[in-house]
Amino acid sequence: MHQIPLKGAAILISNHPSSLMDAALLGVLLKRPIHFFARGDVFMNPIVNSILKALHMHPVHHHEGGRDTLTANDASFEKAITLLHEGALVLFFPEGSSHTDYHLLSFRKGAFRIALQAVSRKPGLDIQVVPIAINYSHPTAIFSSVWVQAAEPIFVKDYLDNYNEHRAIGIRQLTRDAEKAVRDIAIDAMAGHSPQLFSCLNIWRNSEHALNISGEQQIVAEYAISKAQPKWMHHVQLPLQEYEKLLAAYHCTDEEVVAAGRKKMSKAPLLLGFPAAAIGWFLNALPLLLARMITDKKVKRTDFYSWVLVVSSALLYVLWFIGITVSAMNMLSGWQTIGILFVMVATGQYSWNYYRYYHQWRLQQNGLKLPEALRSEMGRLRKEILEQINAHSNPLSNN
Repeated sequence: MHQIPLKGAAILISNHPSSLMDAALLGVLLKRPIHFFARGDVFMNPIVNSILKALHMHPVHHHEGGRDTLTANDASFEKAITLLHEGALVLFFPEGSSHTDYHLLSFRKGAFRIALQAVSRKPGLDIQVVPIAINYSHPTAIFSSVWVQAAEPIFVKDYLDNYNEHRAIGIRQLTRDAEKAVRDIAIDAMAGHSPQLFSCLNIWRNSEHALNISGEQQIVAEYAISKAQPKWMHHVQLPLQEYEKLLAAYHCTDEEVVAAGRKKMSKAPLLLGFPAAAIGWFLNALPLLLARMITDKKVKRTDFYSWVLVVSSALLYVLWFIGITVSAMNMLSGWQTIGILFVMVATGQYSWNYYRYYHQWRLQQNGLKLPEALRSEMGRLRKEILEQINAHSNPLSNN
């Protein structure tokens, strides 16, 4: 993230795998205010529109929407140029829409037209375009991971001469180079083979080596695996198909198969820690369970799932915490109220850690229910897949 300038005008361009979660994630990570330009249809609801604008979010529309969206976009583009002239940090998602596939869509030109217009209108201004890749290990699963990587900036002034001679060519060159820069650091599947890459990366992530290296080392290895997919894909097709067929037939996951082969987890921590975990669950779980129920019922698109779950959980938990605090203040003394809130927070954190251990223990128990011969065959197929991936992408040497 050191590639992102601490001051001065800059444009961040990123892939877009998880709707508004991507913008929120970058907003949390960065130490300076950031303005987001997101899909215009998200702003249709007046209440949502007010909230998003308060969070420095601005709409952009697809040109397919007709004359009205073109007019609206003119205002959005001018807003972006004004922000850049004021030295702001602006974020665009040039793919145009979010999606969970491990495959980068072709970039739209709007962000790069804005960059060149802003520089051409204000002589002496130089704008950096910083390529960013956001890679989620899973779009919805609990305890999944996310990696954010920023590459070396592209300087808009280097394209200004071409832009002044022929605007379309200058914009096209900047768009092409920016797309390549993001593609170089994103997990990017062969066209039509995103599900296979997802499955193979999931298998690799559950390997002993991947579980015992740093997150930075892991994402470097995953880049190497994804870039080498054309080399190893045809070697793993048959064992991968057979392995996925067995997983589906026995209603199990790769995590369960791997967990069954590890050292048996003790049940003692679950028994000894249950009282504290139960208190934490009782004091904290209701708003989270309600948020999960709302998200499961209302969200139809996978790429919106995490964002809705996190936001609804946060809002409901704040209301819940305020309610507990007010109730305690009305019924108890000041020190008793402080004690209740301390117990709530402490046991809540403990309950979360307890559930993480329980989750791993449960995976192992499910895996051990599989017939031993089946686990042995699954292990053989996993080994074959990993050997082919490692042999043709050499991810370990990139760590």
